[in-house]
Amino acid sequence: MKIFLDYLDKRTKSLKTKLKKYEILKADTKNYVKANCGDIIIFPPNKKWTEEEIKTLPRNVVLFCGKVDNFFSKMLEEKNIKHINFLNDEKFSIENAKLTAEGVLALVIENSPRSIFENNILILGGGRIAKALAMILRKLDIKFFVASFQESSFLESHYFCNHNYYGFEFLKDVKKFDVIINTRPFEFLEEKHLQKIKKHTLFIETASKNCLDETKAKNFLYLKAPALPQRFCFESASKLLLKTILGEIK
Repeated sequence: MKIFLDYLDKRTKSLKTKLKKYEILKADTKNYVKANCGDIIIFPPNKKWTEEEIKTLPRNVVLFCGKVDNFFSKMLEEKNIKHINFLNDEKFSIENAKLTAEGVLALVIENSPRSIFENNILILGGGRIAKALAMILRKLDIKFFVASFQESSFLESHYFCNHNYYGFEFLKDVKKFDVIINTRPFEFLEEKHLQKIKKHTLFIETASKNCLDETKAKNFLYLKAPALPQRFCFESASKLLLKTILGEIK
């Protein structure tokens, strides 16, 4: 069995030494022609696919990556490609969220002119990354607020945060925040909302889709932060990938 790895991502490239008992090749169109039925192709969880890329994939292989669009899923089925979505593994997603939260902490320290203990921090969202961030900030005794947009998430947030907003209630206090961290993966902030954000605020975007129109982010620093585990702890992130992969191929 051959394994094709995406060498552009540090996490997947790091798998080369961990899977050395297999024949390892770089995941590109030049090498795909060498793929046989049952061979494995591995891309990172944040891989964004184009139709052309899907078309170049060989038939009858196993593809490890993140989520793909429904249209692309049908194309994979037509080519008899077995798709393993890393993010369907709940344990993987939780551990990956923890690594992402560590990366966010590093970005705050790196990009804020103040000590992290002097910043007022707002987390938007109530998913895995938001919870992981909340746990880290709470352990460090850093004051933070959480804005949740679903009633269940709002109620749950009271377990780990004493300062909570429901939906857009946070806008009444938004000018007091020095750092805003978004974890919601769709555009929900309008220009009228952005105008309320204090000048020079550090706004970190962790979601796979921007929560705002980037051209409207004029008064504050809008920092897109994709694939943070690759940037700050790729070796640990690689171990998470390996666990899921070995669980499938054993």
